[in-house]
Amino acid sequence: MDWHELSANWDSMFGKLKRRFPAIDRNRLSEAPRDRRVLTHHIADMHELTLHEARDALEEFMDREDLARRASELESR
Repeated sequence: MDWHELSANWDSMFGKLKRRFPAIDRNRLSEAPRDRRVLTHHIADMHELTLHEARDALEEFMDREDLARRASELESR
């Protein structure tokens, strides 16, 4: 999953993000952030992580979501 896919599906992805990053604030993220850095900073601030840790955690989240989507596509064939 890349940033474009995450931001284009923001409403459906926010719940998944919230499960992974429970301290994120829906009021501050009511719309998809303009770029990945904004979300990374928010995750870092709300979870007391360094920017590097937040960036890695977000990347890991997006990789897992991509793998889950691909597995679902394979199962539906």
